[in-house]
Amino acid sequence: MRTSKYQMRRGLSKTDRKVLRTQYINVLGLCVLVFVLTTVVGVTIYELFFDLNPDALHTKMMIYVSMGTLILSIMLYFLISHKYYRDLQFNEKIQLTKTLTGKSKTADYAASVRGNSMSKTYTVRFEFLVDDIKFNVDKELFERCAEGDKLIFNYALKSHYLLSIEKAD
Repeated sequence: MRTSKYQMRRGLSKTDRKVLRTQYINVLGLCVLVFVLTTVVGVTIYELFFDLNPDALHTKMMIYVSMGTLILSIMLYFLISHKYYRDLQFNEKIQLTKTLTGKSKTADYAASVRGNSMSKTYTVRFEFLVDDIKFNVDKELFERCAEGDKLIFNYALKSHYLLSIEKAD
């Protein structure tokens, strides 16, 4: 994110803090998944290719592989999540004002259920076009804004994560 002369700094709201905590939890889930998968793959590779006694499970080596992948997963967790932690610690966000250049409404249709030709499910996406970038927004904001309106983009200070989009008054 480039800095602009029109940016302002504000404190994080409760919803902004909740969004950042959700990102923090998502990183934790990713790291647990990485730990489990790399442990299983590491132990399997050792047992298939390097174990001299294929009839028995080598517990000591299994513990070494588990500890190594645990350390790597913890390092990955802190490497990815430290920026969200810093955002929560600093409690600030950057607000950038930009102009809405276009908006579109797209309906994605799914195939009908077999045997029932009447059921068609679809999802509706509401998108804003700002600086040649599409942003997904909710229906309420889509209906309130028109092309040429000013929008406020709220970014986290350290991670530059897009927290929310608001209509400028």
